Amino acid sequence: MRLISITLLASLVLLTNCASPLPPRRMFTTSLPQRSPLTIAVIGDQQRTSEMEVWRELNTIHSDLVKEVVQSRPDALILLGDQVFSGSSSDDWRFFDRIMFPVLKARIPTFPIFGNHEYIGEDAVAYRNMASRFRITRSTWYSMVMDSIGFVMLNTNFDEFSRDTAVKELRWFKTHMRKLGENPAVRCIIVCGHHPPFTNSTIVQDNHILQTYFIPIFESNPKSRLWLSGHSHAYEHFRHNKVHYVVSGGGGGPRHLLYLEKNLRRHDDLYPGPTIRPFHYLSIQRDQDELCVTMIPLSGQESPQESFMIGPEVEAQK
Repeated sequence: MRLISITLLASLVLLTNCASPLPPRRMFTTSLPQRSPLTIAVIGDQQRTSEMEVWRELNTIHSDLVKEVVQSRPDALILLGDQVFSGSSSDDWRFFDRIMFPVLKARIPTFPIFGNHEYIGEDAVAYRNMASRFRITRSTWYSMVMDSIGFVMLNTNFDEFSRDTAVKELRWFKTHMRKLGENPAVRCIIVCGHHPPFTNSTIVQDNHILQTYFIPIFESNPKSRLWLSGHSHAYEHFRHNKVHYVVSGGGGGPRHLLYLEKNLRRHDDLYPGPTIRPFHYLSIQRDQDELCVTMIPLSGQESPQESFMIGPEVEAQK
């Protein structure tokens, strides 16, 4: 009976919120400052807990985290997907516009990717909601260069694709990884995709399509430094074949428990945190061919900050 009630509630919420896209106050800028080095902030999984998720953590820190990011004065901001609970919900996008207003006001260049929650509801409406805020999403995957860093922004929602679309993205990924590797103006490469190739989450699993088809291409490129993902509402830091993988899903969504026990966890986590990780954002800076990555917990969180360097040959943990 309870399952039927939750299903009916979910249907009602979607029907009342999916009628038409909600126009934003104005679009986020993508104009980068012409200086170096740049500081790039990263936030993942900003969706609020839905009214139907009565069993999950209900958070109210979204605005506080965004304000702390803006106060750190980054030169650019990357969003790792799941900006909202339902991509076609006008009410969810009003919430997003409200918490992100400081970013708009500060004119911080903002670059999102699509998460699975962007596909909840009517896909066409959800896409228009994204495209009306972010010029960069004319395609659901794209690449760019910031401060000599090549960013490859993937759409990892493979269950939403036809096989032909998935193959098209894989071919695009292979081509752009090769071009970035051959480009002398690009010193290192970061890939962003919502679903994690590696995670110890008790809620979501490793993405085996990424592991099988995308990771070998990424790891074979000598400029590859870092793979960023969300979807697991936590902070996790893995190293696989000398490349670093960071899960940054601490933007306000209901947090996931992680497997920590040796007999249960799937991967060794380099971050010595508890089973529930802090709300946080990332800060990334380039130094020559190296990257400095810092996980910054929201003020008042007890978990420690983590900072580490990623270079072409030598990696140092602080």
